[in-house]
Amino acid sequence: MTWKKINSELPTIVKVGALDDDCFDITLSNGHTILLELGNRINEPIFAKLIERKQFYHPKTDGKQLYWIDGPSFTVAEILAMLARDKEQKVARNWQEKYKGDS
Repeated sequence: MTWKKINSELPTIVKVGALDDDCFDITLSNGHTILLELGNRINEPIFAKLIERKQFYHPKTDGKQLYWIDGPSFTVAEILAMLARDKEQKVARNWQEKYKGDS
């Protein structure tokens, strides 16, 4: 299966909104909602500029990506990849915490 075919099967972004400090709710065309936490990324210069201009809590979407005017953007595929990495990191931390004394 090619990346183009995989990408065309991804849902589109229907709506995006800000929840709190670094969390956004993203409603997808398949009915699922993603809670995307940007965490430490908000300390990056590009996000600092958005916060300074009071644009950070007003992301936009064209269906294919979440974006800020004159700022960064994330496609649906990138958002899903970010969520997968976050989950892997949480699982690894939990595993390490659980077994740290078993050496």
